[in-house]
Amino acid sequence: MRAPMMEDDLDQLLDEVETKYCGSGASTEGRNQREPSRCKKPVKKACAEDENIDDLIEDILNVHCNEDKKQKTKPASQQSCNISYQIGSKKCCPVYIGGSNITFGIGTNISERACNHLRCTACDFNVVIFDDYAWDQSCDYLFFRNSMPELDKLQTKMIKKKVARAYACQCTWRSVKELMDIRQDQQLRWVCGRHS
Repeated sequence: MRAPMMEDDLDQLLDEVETKYCGSGASTEGRNQREPSRCKKPVKKACAEDENIDDLIEDILNVHCNEDKKQKTKPASQQSCNISYQIGSKKCCPVYIGGSNITFGIGTNISERACNHLRCTACDFNVVIFDDYAWDQSCDYLFFRNSMPELDKLQTKMIKKKVARAYACQCTWRSVKELMDIRQDQQLRWVCGRHS
């Protein structure tokens, strides 16, 4: 006997919800057959602000996706930096490091010069450079972490080597003899810190 009462209560509750959220013209027929009621109006109408925000987010995502596709389609040799150098700032693009026979200056695709204003984005230290030296094989992270930027401590692990150039920040170090684009070494987090 209780089951029909519960069905009636449930039907009443559904009628109230339907009239409140779906309008007064909604039909209540067919509920006994357990078919879900269909509203004539949406429960919540989307605001114009929500649509604008969604459109902006979609536009931003599309721009980033298109930029990524453009970068992937170019061969690595043809990928170019955002050349702010042409606008007047003096930054290397791409950034090169090299041995002591490579001159320092602003590196570009045309004039391949070693950058002498390097800064590490990982440890936020300026990169120190020593001409005609290389780092000893026993160098490790703790040595540079504890020795930077004191020259006396760093010299204990430097070896005199012609044409070489020793580079180091607090977290990374390299000994280089030939010109090298730093994008070739995935571990280097060095960038040009601007030339004056």
